[in-house]
Amino acid sequence: MSKSVSLKHIPAKAPPPGLDPIPGDHDAADLLLEETSVPRLLATAMLDAALTRRDRRAIAKRNGIALVVEVGSAEMILPVNEALRELGDFLEICRRDGSQRSAHRPDIGCEQIASLLCRGYNTAGISQAPERYLPATLTAAADIRLRLGFPSPRVVRALIRHVTGQVARGLGSLAGLSFLDVCSAIRGNGSARDAVRRLNAMAAARRAASPTAAAPHLKDTHGYGEAKDWGLTLAAAVEEWRAGHRPWSSIPDRNVVLGGPPGTGKTQFAVSLASTLGLPLVTSSVSAWFTAGSGYLNDVVKAIDNTFSEANAVGPCVLLLDELDAVPNRETTDSRHRDFWTPVVTSLLLALDGATSNAANLVVVGATNHPDRLDRALVRPGRLNKVIAIGLPDADAVVGILRQHLEGDLPGADLEGFGVLGAGSTGAEIAGWAKTARAIARAEDRSMTVADLVRVVAPTDDRPPELVRAIACHEAAHAVMTEVLGVGDLACVTIVERGDLAGRTRSRLRNAQSMTAAQVDDLVVTTLAGRAIDEILGGANSGAGGPRHSDLALATGLIASKIASWGLHGRLIHRGDHGELGDLLKVDRHLQDEVEKELRRLHVRALYAVRENGRRIERVARRLLQARVLSGDEVRRIIADIPAEVVPTYVPPTDGGPHA
Repeated sequence: MSKSVSLKHIPAKAPPPGLDPIPGDHDAADLLLEETSVPRLLATAMLDAALTRRDRRAIAKRNGIALVVEVGSAEMILPVNEALRELGDFLEICRRDGSQRSAHRPDIGCEQIASLLCRGYNTAGISQAPERYLPATLTAAADIRLRLGFPSPRVVRALIRHVTGQVARGLGSLAGLSFLDVCSAIRGNGSARDAVRRLNAMAAARRAASPTAAAPHLKDTHGYGEAKDWGLTLAAAVEEWRAGHRPWSSIPDRNVVLGGPPGTGKTQFAVSLASTLGLPLVTSSVSAWFTAGSGYLNDVVKAIDNTFSEANAVGPCVLLLDELDAVPNRETTDSRHRDFWTPVVTSLLLALDGATSNAANLVVVGATNHPDRLDRALVRPGRLNKVIAIGLPDADAVVGILRQHLEGDLPGADLEGFGVLGAGSTGAEIAGWAKTARAIARAEDRSMTVADLVRVVAPTDDRPPELVRAIACHEAAHAVMTEVLGVGDLACVTIVERGDLAGRTRSRLRNAQSMTAAQVDDLVVTTLAGRAIDEILGGANSGAGGPRHSDLALATGLIASKIASWGLHGRLIHRGDHGELGDLLKVDRHLQDEVEKELRRLHVRALYAVRENGRRIERVARRLLQARVLSGDEVRRIIADIPAEVVPTYVPPTDGGPHA
């Protein structure tokens, strides 16, 4: 600070005749702060740091000045009020925090403010939400506007020196501490060293308790898709701001809604985002707004204001608004509840307008399980710009999330199989697998093994043994033919039942974007290999996996695309994209016949290929029955030393029927 803190007390003057006190601005229970009050001194120091020399000269005399002070939290209002009376000649100071619904309104007190200003009296207003609570005349006519957020280290060092008479050395970051936290650590009968020690310890404790302390960097997270890309782009922009290369207001697209099913990690994403950005995280939710008070309308509105005031006080920061779909859409709210919810939604919209303006320094992230239920005014440019979907993790993301939550356990273990097993699981469920498997190992006083994870992810199979063996042979046929025909790199194969899948084989196609006709045929043969082994062992069945996942559905789609979309069957006409041909097949009899003929031809190839590789398939199936999940590497090791069997040479059928 450039000057010492003044302790001179300037008593308030009585209102001039004919003017009544503004309702709601003076409470009989107001605490009169002592001359040595640290909160008053801290408020004075913050004001002194915020005011320019010209501002101080203007408020030092009766000059008809209108001053508005926006504080970071309601707890600062009374100390700032006392500090203002010491620093300036104010006849009237409005103090409003929203606690009195009928009096703390912008339409209350406007006439008195106008009369005071017209007669040349200095007037001030203090609130954590000035536009919401202070007289509208005062906020509109303000000559000086101040924003007092969190006490800066410079102000705190000056205050410590003033209170203790000693220089404060070694003061670290005070992020996370409130106005009263700082006040409680500075004591008139203590030393500067004690004050610094308390402040550093309090700040360290808050940081340790913060959920961002152990959060992974966004680049190390999995399954977030577009949200991860958005967060990393935002992080790069924040780094440019931190380096002084751009103003905060120039950072685009910093306010969004995360939408997705429960358990997909929306809250955890916000935590990792704050950690990646190096910013504090302020969290709130609709339920918290209702439980903060009695649940009456004025309490809910006040809780909304306090949430944004808290974020503004510690900003720049990330503000997470969880359970956002609990605020109903005004268009669909029934008339019985509209009178309550309309002011709530309006209050939230006004708060968002301030939080997402160029002058604000917040990153606002909404989270919802039902983005379709949000009020349309919430999600638009200028507020929460867009909805970013976070879906269920794919197989690769499942493996990444599992590895992250294993926290060093099972180093080097091949977890590809769990990617298949975990398809359709939420991030929360995957985290639970690691936790439960670790508990199993600890209960038996040993290190965790892959078998512990299998016990958790794939509970004991209660299907009939003959069915399980048939499924093992079916999946083994897919796995072996994938390797033999070279259509892809086998990742894993499993016989664990999950959802509508009795088992699954997963591989990465080698030429997914540019296959030749022969490669399409090989892929169809691999797809039909499961049905072929079924026929050889006991007859074809309907197959598992439902209409979208069945082998016949996949093979039919591939052949239809080869003929009518990809131009790989003699004709060049394009009759639709791969996903559109299902509807075309339902009505085009000629296309049906062509697809049927090709499927029969390749099914015969599959029967021959399965017989040639019968011993390989049998060996993989036996091992699959034991382990239930095999990685691609293990399948390759099993079949490496087993030669193909000699069967009669394959002769393509001439009548369209199978020649086995």
